[in-house]
Amino acid sequence: MKKILTILSICSVLACDSTSSGRVIARAFGNDLYDTDIADLISDDASYEDSIFFTKEFINIWISKQVLLNEADRVLNAQEKDKSRELEAYRHDLLTYELINKLVKQDIDTSFSDQELELYYEDNKNEFELTQNIIKLVFYKVPLNSKDLDLLWSSFKANDQSIYPTLVSLAKRGGNYYENGNSWVFFDDILKEIPINTYNQEHYLKNHKYIRIIDGDFIYFIKINDFKTRSMLSPFVIEKQRIKEILLMKRQQELQKNIESNLLDKAYRNNHIQLF
Repeated sequence: MKKILTILSICSVLACDSTSSGRVIARAFGNDLYDTDIADLISDDASYEDSIFFTKEFINIWISKQVLLNEADRVLNAQEKDKSRELEAYRHDLLTYELINKLVKQDIDTSFSDQELELYYEDNKNEFELTQNIIKLVFYKVPLNSKDLDLLWSSFKANDQSIYPTLVSLAKRGGNYYENGNSWVFFDDILKEIPINTYNQEHYLKNHKYIRIIDGDFIYFIKINDFKTRSMLSPFVIEKQRIKEILLMKRQQELQKNIESNLLDKAYRNNHIQLF
């Protein structure tokens, strides 16, 4: 990742003429590259080998750029070289973007009521299709040498929740547990915690409710309270944050239109615009 980021930084810096002072490390067609042009692009924690690699990459890219620019200067005519209009248009686009972005940030309300979010969810359910299997569950990973495991398992299968504190106490002896049985979680995430082996998640979920798994020195007691499979409607609680982002984007777009319209109306009222 460091290499990618550094090379991208190099490419952006090469678009500008070097005005640095320092030791010249390369020269091409009368233009100089200084060591100070590279120093700020190499992170302090980069290894010696990485620093050498980044420096060589920078120099190679810089030289290639100079070759191309020199050839462009030789081959292109004055009209083809003149990019002042494009640069000015690009500058205008950047300025208007910065202005609108600043004004939107100043005025936008980022809060949403649950009613607003639920209304969007109800009106657009076709947008919220599950791409992963999700479940509600509780599980306890307890040492295999714990006492009365068969009795505990029988009580667990009978949905006797009075034994849960005992299972928690046992799980704290090097094991693990999860008791938030009313919250949806992705089945793939649970498979990282529990050694369930299945090639067909949907079939497994439809045919298992209470599960006991022995793995090494531990045994798992698992109860699946509910599940939803791929292509089913994703629950509102899972989609709530995404709905906020969708509505915020819509609100930003609407506010942008209003800002532009208000500024245009103001300019007309103050006679800053004349049509001929």
